Parts: sequence; C-alpha cells; structure tokens
Amino acid sequence: MGKNQRKSDMTLDEKVMIFVVMASEMFKKKSSAVFKQYGLTFSHYNVLKHLVSCEKGRDTVGNVSKRMLVTGANVTGLAKRMEKAGLIERRNDSKDERLTMLHITALGLKSLEAIREVQERHVTEYLKACSSEQKEEVLAVLKQIVRRGKQLAKVGG
Repeated sequence: MGKNQRKSDMTLDEKVMIFVVMASEMFKKKSSAVFKQYGLTFSHYNVLKHLVSCEKGRDTVGNVSKRMLVTGANVTGLAKRMEKAGLIERRNDSKDERLTMLHITALGLKSLEAIREVQERHVTEYLKACSSEQKEEVLAVLKQIVRRGKQLAKVGG
C-alpha cells in the first residue's frame, strides 16, 4: 500500500510539472552529449541560437540572461569563455557604454551550422510520436506555464 499510496497522493498538477522537468532533463542530457562532440555546452548552444535569431546577431548581456533565466554575472562568465573560444565577441554598446553587447562570430555561426542537422534529428526523435496538432497544443500549454512562472517570479510567489 505504501508505494501505491504515495502515487495517489501526487496531484495531477504535480505529475504534469514532474513530467515537464523529466522531459526537459532528458532532452538536455542528450543534447549536451551531442554538443560536446562539437566543443559546445548546452549553454553555449542556447546563447548562439539566441544571438543568431537577433537583429545583426547581437544582444545585450541583460537580455541574454533573461532569456536563459540566469543572472547577468552568470552570462558574463559564460560570455568570457565563449569569447575565448572564438564563438562570440563582447563589445560595449555604441549608444550606451554601460551595456555589453554579445555578437555571434563567424566561428559561432559555423558551429551552429555544423551541429544543425544532428540537433534537428535529435529533436525529431523526441517528438516523432506527436502530430503537428499535438505539438502546437503542447507548445501553447508550455507557453502558458512559462508566462505564469514569470508572473509568479515577479511577485515572489
């Protein structure tokens, strides 16, 4: 009874969130192994993917930290390592010298291109059993969860 009792004590909400985290951790672990083959970490990949989607391949440390849900200090340390590896450049913003801009380099773009096909196959493997409609539904629900999480973070809840 103990094992079954514990399972039934878990709410549907808890089960949903646990499975979201499990899926995320499994994906991150496998992705990290793929990225490692190309000399990248999961964080490197996230920064590069973000920068490549930005106008002129650049964004502020502050915006990158918000996107990655980490402190600016964490991004600064990560950016220094990425700059040393030649993946990005750090420059002061020409309009506001207090802001540090991160720019993707040719090597950063080349790294993303080299990993693109392998990562696309990896992502497809995870979602193979889902229809396009299911993927759209899951994406909409996850966006709602993330929006709510951001609201709760602002109010300290």
